[in-house]
This record gives sequence, C-alpha cells and structure tokens, in this order.
Amino acid sequence: MVEAMRIAVERLPATQRLRPEPLVLLHGWGSDTRSWEPLLPALNYHYDLLLVSLPGFHGKNGGSEVCESMDSWLAELQRQLPERYLLVGWSLGGMLALQLAAREPKRVLGLITLASNLCFVARDDWPQAMPEDTFAGFYDSFGAAAAATLKRFAGLMAKGAGEQERELLKTLRQLSASSAEGREMTAWQQGLQWLQQLDNRAAFAQLTQPGLHLLAADDALVPAQVEEDMAQLNLLQRVDVVSDSCHALHWQRTDEVAARVTEFVEQIHYTVDKASVAQSFGRAAHSYDSVAGLQRDIGHNLLRQIDTSAQVADRWLDLGCGTGYFEPHLCRQLDLPGQNLIALDLSHGMLQFAREERGGDYLWLCGDAESLPLADNSVDGIFSTLAIQWCSDLPALFAELQRVLKPGGRAYLATLGPGTLRELRAAWSQVDQFTHVNRFASEQQVRAGVESSGLQLLQWQGEEMVLRYSEVRQLTHELKALGAHNMNHGRASGLTGRQRLQAFKLAYENFRQADGLLPATYDVFYLQLLKH
Repeated sequence: MVEAMRIAVERLPATQRLRPEPLVLLHGWGSDTRSWEPLLPALNYHYDLLLVSLPGFHGKNGGSEVCESMDSWLAELQRQLPERYLLVGWSLGGMLALQLAAREPKRVLGLITLASNLCFVARDDWPQAMPEDTFAGFYDSFGAAAAATLKRFAGLMAKGAGEQERELLKTLRQLSASSAEGREMTAWQQGLQWLQQLDNRAAFAQLTQPGLHLLAADDALVPAQVEEDMAQLNLLQRVDVVSDSCHALHWQRTDEVAARVTEFVEQIHYTVDKASVAQSFGRAAHSYDSVAGLQRDIGHNLLRQIDTSAQVADRWLDLGCGTGYFEPHLCRQLDLPGQNLIALDLSHGMLQFAREERGGDYLWLCGDAESLPLADNSVDGIFSTLAIQWCSDLPALFAELQRVLKPGGRAYLATLGPGTLRELRAAWSQVDQFTHVNRFASEQQVRAGVESSGLQLLQWQGEEMVLRYSEVRQLTHELKALGAHNMNHGRASGLTGRQRLQAFKLAYENFRQADGLLPATYDVFYLQLLKH
C-alpha cells in the first residue's frame, strides 16, 4: 500500500521582497533542492522562494518516497501551492513545471525552464532528444548499479563546461551521492519513468502565460538544436540558447542565468494583458471623453511640439487614437487630408465609437503597436499620446516605429513614467502586497528602447502634472471611466473587501494637502524621434 502523499516544500522568505508572488523551484533528476544553491542568493533577495522536492529527492526536508502517479503528485502539489506563483524548473523539474503551467493558466503567472526538452526521450517525430535505446540502457544500468550510474550521470550534466568541467563534475558527483545516501531507489526509478513518458508538446503549444526556456549550447542530455522546433510550436514562448554552457547551466553560468530569470520575472510584472486593455478601453469608449481633461491637455502639449516646417505631411499615423479626438486637430495642424491619416487603436470598441463620433474619412485601423499592420517606410510621421505605456516590449515597439517611418520621418510621443499615481500606489502598499496600480517604464528603460531601435532621440521633456480631488473615490471613478484601471499581472483576483477599501481610503488621507484636497500625480514623458 502506497503511503499518503506528503510533498516537501521549503519556503525561503525574501530578504528585500519586491513581488508578492513566490518563485516555485523544481529541481532535476539525480539531486535534490540543493541543486539550486548557486541561484539562491540572487533570486532570494527580492523573491520568496518555494523549493519543491521531487519524490525520493527530498533530502532533509521530509516527504513521501513514492507516489501513485505523476498526475496525483502534480494534483497534490497544486493543492499545496499559493493562489499565484511563477515556476522555475531545471531538466525534469522544468518538464513537470510545464505540466503545472498548462493545468493552472490562471494561477501560474509565468514559466521558466532550464535545459528542459519537451520530450526527454526521442520520438519518431521528435528526434532532437536522447535516443530510446540509450535511455533504456541507462535505466537498466541504474537498476543494477545505482551509485556507478549516478557518477556517469553527473559526468553528462557537467560535460561541455569547458575549463570548469573538472571542478563542476566533482561538485555534482558529491551532490548526487549525498542525495542518494540511505535512499530507497524506487522513487528515483519512478522519476526516470516520468522522464521517459513525458511528452509536453501539446501542453507547450497551448501555453498562454509568458515563458522563457533556456537551453545549453553544449548540453550532453538535451540537444540545443531543439530550440527551433520549440519556438515553432508556440510563438508566445521565448526559447534561447545560452552559449558555452552544459546541462547544469545554472552552476556554470550562474550570473547570466540569474539575470535572465530576474529580467523575465520583472518583465512579467510590467506586462499588461493586452486583451484586457482592449476590452477595458472598449467598455469605456462612451465615458472616456467626459473625464479625459488631463489626457487632452497632454495631447495638445504634444501637438504644439510638432515642427511642421521639418515634417512632410503626406501620410501620418495616430498611434493609439482612442476616441479619435485628435484626428481633426492633427489634420488641421498638418494641413493633411483625412484619408491620409491612419487612426490606429488596439480596441475594436474604441474604433467603432471613434468612427461613429468623429465622422470624416480617416483610415481607421485596429492593430498592436508592437506588431504594426503597416508596410515598411510607409508613414512620414507618428503622433501618439498616452498609448505606448501599455506596451511591455519597448525594444519591439520602437523597432516597429523605426520600420514603418520613412527616412527623415519623425515620431512625437507622450507617455507616462513610473511616478504616475504614486500616491495611489503608496496607499495600497499599506493595505496588501497585490499590484493595484499600473506600472510604467522608467526613463532609463524608454531611452534604452529608443537606442536599440536606431532611432535618434531629438528631444526629451519630463513634466509632472497634479490633479486634485476632494475624495479619493472621485479619482478611482475617473480611472474606471477612462478604462485605465489596473490591468497588470499580479493584481488581486475577485472583489476587494470592504475592510481593505476602508484601509486604503484611510491611507490615502495621509496625502491630503493644506488646501483640503487629495493629489494624484502624473509623471509625463514627451519624446521626439527621428529616423535617418
């Protein structure tokens, strides 16, 4: 009879917590949670970590030696994990993490795998994997002489590490031997069976969460050539090869892997759900103009910056046109026929309202700023006010602007910086650790995106604009009417309780000024870009 399942999950609280959602780490076959030691200092500084032990690999932390099946183990792990989390898995741990992500798309915010194939053992239609007869020989060898086979496995994990191979081999052998000491090998054999059985291709193809999958260029267990096959299965998943690295890439290239993981996690938290953005602004189309005083002021400030003497007025793009308020203003200032102005927005609802409300013969177009449905060198100028802050991939955004602009063309952009609604963010931070306020890119991040595109930054201007309200509910109502309420990953699910709302209102009262009003600060960036 199989004992009741008990999964060992060790919690490591962050030193300086940056995000409320923990990183859940699943190690590979042949070691235990100590295999994460190189990455722990970097990751545990800002993130809570949950170290999950695979069956039989639990070291000192307790837990069941065996389980009825992989499905039952995953189900139990799902039960033990928090409401929201991110997954990091190495080798077999990465394959299991992928299964979890596919089963829990609403709970798993993102997935990172290290040296994980979709099929560890080759199939007829997936040859970039370990040959079936090689794996069968390894399985039999482990059953007959576990200790010797583990030494061989450590050698395969370290192979390809170059000058570090000898020292890394010694470390990995010690880790494997320590993990296996005094253990019944039945659960380890079960882990090998999971490696043989798992076929994650269908699950990978259906993933909707952001994913980063790092392969090792010189891996002796997972061929790096699988990169292209993985990338073709799901364009939403990022698959990269780490150069000069072995299967234990986080031991050999620790700093690079830690940086890539951290960068990816932060990108997820700055990423907004674009479907939610489009739907939210679509719902707000009829109320938007009634509360868009600040937005109009910023747009008119941007209009005044357009140098008509330096600009050809042949074909222009209003990127993120919203309700179409600025279309007649642009055409009048540029002396541009309406049919020569492309009014593009991500939201079908906004475009439908704009078309009905503004009339005219503008070219209404639905599209994403990070993947513009326009030809290369097709527009002379771009006007965009308070739209690009909804873009999470700034290099992709600016690369698209560079692509569609004609040589000599200019882009005039107004966007929001990270100081926007800082009072609102500070008040919520005293209530809970969820993301309640949209996060916006810093000046450094925006400038880096521009630089990566090859566009020239002709002018940068920063401005703080402060609105004032007698009650905080006026601000939150206005944000809802604008469609600009919280749309980031990491926001709380469900309704906010009465007690938390009351605590939030009391916290915001700390910002009430001498005139008796509550401020709401907007951090505005104005950019003028040139394509040579």
